[in-house]
Amino acid sequence: MVRAGLLRPSFAAIALAIAVFACGAPAPAQITHADSGDVKTQDRLASDPAGAVERARKRVAGGDLDGAVKELALYVGGHPRELEPARYLADLYYRQTDFASAERTLIAILTFAPKDRETHNRLGGIYAVQDKITAAIDEFQKSLPYTGAYEHLVALHRIHGDLGNFVDGFRRDAENKPYDVSAQLEYGKVLAALRRPLDAIDYFQRALSLEMNSCSVLADLGSAYLDVNQVPKAVEVLQRCLNHESNNYNALVNLGDAYIEQGQLPKSRDALERASRARPDGPEALVDLGYIEDMQGHWQPAVQYYLRAIALDPLCRDAYVNLGYDYDEHRLFQLAEASFIKGLSIAPSDGRLHYLLAVTYHEQGKKDLAKVEYERAKTSDEPEVARAATRDLALMQRTQP
Repeated sequence: MVRAGLLRPSFAAIALAIAVFACGAPAPAQITHADSGDVKTQDRLASDPAGAVERARKRVAGGDLDGAVKELALYVGGHPRELEPARYLADLYYRQTDFASAERTLIAILTFAPKDRETHNRLGGIYAVQDKITAAIDEFQKSLPYTGAYEHLVALHRIHGDLGNFVDGFRRDAENKPYDVSAQLEYGKVLAALRRPLDAIDYFQRALSLEMNSCSVLADLGSAYLDVNQVPKAVEVLQRCLNHESNNYNALVNLGDAYIEQGQLPKSRDALERASRARPDGPEALVDLGYIEDMQGHWQPAVQYYLRAIALDPLCRDAYVNLGYDYDEHRLFQLAEASFIKGLSIAPSDGRLHYLLAVTYHEQGKKDLAKVEYERAKTSDEPEVARAATRDLALMQRTQP
């Protein structure tokens, strides 16, 4: 899995862990858009799915999200049965928070590719962000095993109240199929999503023993090693992945994180810049590049990286965390509040965002608002965040007149 970007420590100077995880009626077969142009123009567009996606990516990377949507919608309208352009168009609608258009685009794909896992994964994200829990679970489940839906499924089943049954199914599958790479890898992913990285490592290693050069397994194993602070091992397995797939985005971002942990910032920057070249619209690499700037005391360039990440993906929770932290550190409280509140509009149950917003309120003397946010942060699934919120709330209550 790709790590969700390095997050800033808490204001109370606790060493918070790097987080993973931070997105109508069926349309007809031809996907349309209000700005898609006339049919004659569409008919003249030559089929070039890779080129259409690349042109849109470059527009997005250059800050022209609306232009990318308009151009790609024109192309998809003329080539409605080409998977990659339609998927990416749905991604762009998602970034515009135009969930209705994203949903219509994805449902149109499923009319001619009903078993396409990537499309089901994206549709699950659309339903999840709208709190359509049952529909989101169904779509994410259809996307397995080849997508990164495990984090979302763990979170959604926790909300649904049947997380134990969900986890037990993967555990039994792994136990009953000891020589099945997918069964071992899938249960490892579930364990990682449950924040049990040591247990996850065991199952990733079992998968790797069955398929020694699997880049997907190596990238997940490297991420889990980072979660338990076994950085040299993480570097080793991530480099093994990159020996087979030199531009693997997930591995490059994770490697950049590993080098940050080792204090090797030039190496980290190189890996993250390679990741950005491999996927120009990937926000995780930009968040980490911003973190490097912050580590070097360059908060204003860091802010620009975070803003770029948000421009690429307005639902990038990690960028809001780091952006708000920088604003608060420089006493730009209104901007900090706006950043944390926007992040919470995307991830309303995120304990870290509630905690950081509480601290921002507390620093301004807004104690009633701070208390509410500390209470919400106490239920965080990040133990360090929950402990910090519990401690700071108790301290505030003891000192409050």
